[in-house]
Amino acid sequence: MSPFPLRRSLALALLVLAGPAARAGDDCDAPPASWQPRSAVHALAQRQGWRIQSLKVDDGCYEIKGRDTEGLRFKAKVDPATLRVIRLQRAHSEPDRQRAGVPQGPSQPHFPQE
Repeated sequence: MSPFPLRRSLALALLVLAGPAARAGDDCDAPPASWQPRSAVHALAQRQGWRIQSLKVDDGCYEIKGRDTEGLRFKAKVDPATLRVIRLQRAHSEPDRQRAGVPQGPSQPHFPQE
């Protein structure tokens, strides 16, 4: 029997096992006793100009879904102890702004005639 299938199997097993560890960088591991209260998360959102639509715990972090100051949808992961934003994803599409009721500017710049 050739050693190559065994090596290939071991390499594949290592990749499969390393996959979750590679994504674990945005997980939080602060002990619950050190967590800031949800009211502090709401205060953070208010300072950022965010409108929270949902606030939950995911992977040991606070996860906020809502709309930013421009009316675009976003999702943020926040460390529960430090309230540091670990990850922030924003939608960048006009339909999201229209659904949020954000006024749209002209599609082309308007320069008055002289």
